[in-house]
Amino acid sequence: MRPDPAGNALLIRKLRPAHRRLLLAVTAGAAVMLAAGCSTGGGMTQVSGTVTIVAVPGIDDAPLYMAYHDNYFLADGLHVRIDSVSSESQVLNALEKNQAQIAASDYGTIFTAEEAQGNLRLLADGFDAGSGSVEIMSLPKYGIANALGLQTVPNGIGLPEDSVLSSLSAGVPDSLYAAAARDVMSSYLASGASTLTWSPMPQEQEIHQLADGKLHAALLTEPYIYQAETKYGATPVLDAFSSGTAGLPVSGYVATNSWVTGNPGAVDDFQAALEQAQARAAMAGPVQQILPKLPGGLFTTQSADLATVGTYPTTTSPTVLQRVTVMMGNESMLPKTTSINLSQMLVNGGS
Repeated sequence: MRPDPAGNALLIRKLRPAHRRLLLAVTAGAAVMLAAGCSTGGGMTQVSGTVTIVAVPGIDDAPLYMAYHDNYFLADGLHVRIDSVSSESQVLNALEKNQAQIAASDYGTIFTAEEAQGNLRLLADGFDAGSGSVEIMSLPKYGIANALGLQTVPNGIGLPEDSVLSSLSAGVPDSLYAAAARDVMSSYLASGASTLTWSPMPQEQEIHQLADGKLHAALLTEPYIYQAETKYGATPVLDAFSSGTAGLPVSGYVATNSWVTGNPGAVDDFQAALEQAQARAAMAGPVQQILPKLPGGLFTTQSADLATVGTYPTTTSPTVLQRVTVMMGNESMLPKTTSINLSQMLVNGGS
């Protein structure tokens, strides 16, 4: 363990192997802070000697919170604060304003920002979608049996507004979820998939409007899939991550190039602790146990136990991530000849 805390004033030291496993008992009074439920940029202030990580709490970044609660970061010599926010736009905004050093974000947001600014480095792949983890749901009374029925739904398909990218042009999928769903729909609708419309709103509102008839279809993630099924008898119409999008990387952890360059030791420690947590998340049980503890009370014990979970990679492959940039290019979210170099963007051992 390193005696000095890691943050903006971190002293560069000899790197330790990122694959190292260090299990250390830490007392409950350890100086690790969690800023839970913070939903505005003004609440995310820099803490001296501490690396601040900003995230939207959910299944995607469950291992991050696991690493915090189980003291993996501190065991690796890293003092960590997690600022929990409510939308992806807040996440990268915190990096830009130096209110956080590391961000957990979806790849739609990450790659759109990287194409525009070119200053992000990828520390780790966070979550790859599993079958049934993102579904377009409907109620039996609306008679939508498959994707073909989505062409005529009134008021469009509900879409989680916290995933929407405001910088995209008209006619382009609003988010990575919408792009993935449209990619799958093209197998049924061909070019007709591009004519589908979306209605961004909070997922709680999606469920309510699905129940009262204002929406006939809604794209949902967990635990809202569980809520729609148990409260109103909703059924899946289309799995957004199936067919050509099956197992697609959904989210990762990024930092600015300047912070990575100046803090290789903190990068190494973060990667080692997260890798340990993601390896543990691959086992049955740990993710379901941490979900009810996430800030905001999103999951109950029951919804956590029944939630559909994807995979948490312990390695990051530019070739695998290229599936995302290619799909985003095909859906006009990125230029077909994107300037993003995934191999250069990826940080290996604090490089």
